[in-house]
Amino acid sequence: MDAEQAELIRRIASVVGHELRNPMAVINNSAYFVKAKLGQGTLDPKVEKHLKIIESEIARADGLITDILVYSRKCEPAADVRAMDSTVQEAVDSFEVPAGAKLDFKAGAKDAKVKTDAKMLSDSLKRLIDNAFAAMDGKGTVKVVTGVSKEGVWVSVSDSGPGVDLKVKNNLFEPFVTTKPRGLGLGLALAKKLLTANGGSADYESGPKGSTFRLVLPKA
Repeated sequence: MDAEQAELIRRIASVVGHELRNPMAVINNSAYFVKAKLGQGTLDPKVEKHLKIIESEIARADGLITDILVYSRKCEPAADVRAMDSTVQEAVDSFEVPAGAKLDFKAGAKDAKVKTDAKMLSDSLKRLIDNAFAAMDGKGTVKVVTGVSKEGVWVSVSDSGPGVDLKVKNNLFEPFVTTKPRGLGLGLALAKKLLTANGGSADYESGPKGSTFRLVLPKA
């Protein structure tokens, strides 16, 4: 893809995102108004259920638009030197773990520091964690570990799911690649793009008893 095509895609994504978010905001406001009016009396459980579905689907659609916009834009990191363990700890602490599941973090990078945009690193990590829980249908334990090797300072995310589908194994980090019935398949592609913009890399190992995805950054 040349620069002209990339710019065209960015412009299309921006316009489409804007035009979709306007009607979504109207629908959301209308749902809120209906809920407020009906809430003056006893709200029918079925009506409440469907209002929650509307709110949930609007939030999901907004997330998909955000992913498209982030992927289409140039990454311009606001990098600074940070301790890997504390940066990962903050991301893990702020992740919303599915009900009945567990997220474990083992800090092993000690005092190792990386030069990175903390928000981009956190976003990349959360996408890997989200992908790990999805692989286990929102159940079980996802393990996050940090460490240091000759390659740099790394953080890994492991699940106990069925492993990577062979159909997508060779292009797993490419955009719009997914085996899920819903979603755009941008999660892993975005994780890699954000990390690459910070001078890092992403890789994975997978087998029948789960997968481990790893983000590596140069040591500062």
